[in-house]
Amino acid sequence: MEQTYRDFTLQWHITHRCNLRCRHCYQDDYSAFDSDGAKLVLDQFSEVIKAYNCVGRLNLTGGEPLTHPKLFDILHEARARGMRTGVLTNGTLIGEWEARRLKASGVDYVQVSLDGCEKTHDQIRGKGSFDRAVNGIIALRAQGIFTSVSFTAQRQNQRELARLARYCDSLGADKLWFDRVVIPADEDKEQLTLSAPEFQRLCRTAARLNRRGKVFCGRSLQFLPCKNKLIYHCAAGENLLIVLANGDVMPCRRLPLVIGSVHETDLLTLHREHPVMQELRGIGIPQGCQACQYAETCRGGSKCIAYAKTGRYDIPDPDCPLAEKDPTLFFQHAESGSV
Repeated sequence: MEQTYRDFTLQWHITHRCNLRCRHCYQDDYSAFDSDGAKLVLDQFSEVIKAYNCVGRLNLTGGEPLTHPKLFDILHEARARGMRTGVLTNGTLIGEWEARRLKASGVDYVQVSLDGCEKTHDQIRGKGSFDRAVNGIIALRAQGIFTSVSFTAQRQNQRELARLARYCDSLGADKLWFDRVVIPADEDKEQLTLSAPEFQRLCRTAARLNRRGKVFCGRSLQFLPCKNKLIYHCAAGENLLIVLANGDVMPCRRLPLVIGSVHETDLLTLHREHPVMQELRGIGIPQGCQACQYAETCRGGSKCIAYAKTGRYDIPDPDCPLAEKDPTLFFQHAESGSV
């Protein structure tokens, strides 16, 4: 039976160039740069939207998208095609002129990363980056652009969420949300990844802030301690695709599996026919989650976290306190042959 979706998100990394070098960044190549592929990607995404008869959401990011000279042209063209548009940025290159250009492009929202208050943020992203990002948020809000703040939770900043929430409120940011840093276990040399108890403690903090309207708890497993039962389930394999600046396609940027290239196979064909996409869609409720009251809606939590910590994406999120964890499921590259 044909898949149906209310909306479909394409996260397009239009450049891998970036003016920062953040400690937790998954980018290891800062040279790739899409100079003339805009029409190709937009044409292919338009076909995806048409095939599924759904709302198309195009998020432009990088690297740092503000380093791309055609950012505003791409936003204009996407809006002309009826797509909803967003920009995911570190915020440091946004001043009054850039904010005006973003407003004129019709962008629906801009997301700026803040990973703590000034000292912590600058330790993670570079000296002076906090002040520049804050100035970017102020410029965006002056133009009336919906501005969300993204907090990437890791060992170094996990206790700063409450302070950051108060600060974002004073800035007039429209939304503050957080997610876990995702680093493969064998690459996490600095041990930035949160343990399950650390993540669960952070979720309890976020739940208290959510009840005061300070933090949006809409990502994987965050609903558990929160009275707002907005239950997220992972979109990898479903209504999400990633295109990198070199044309590579992935089911999720934090799930490091390249399934093809837009220069060789169109997005709709990759989404429908690639074995990894079909397997991701077919996982359903993982073993260990069937008895959970949230099984049908949560569907096992975050696949990218499971993959980063265990090497498998077909098992429950290791940070979930409710999953019935069979230790044999968590051996990396298990003999079953699953990923």
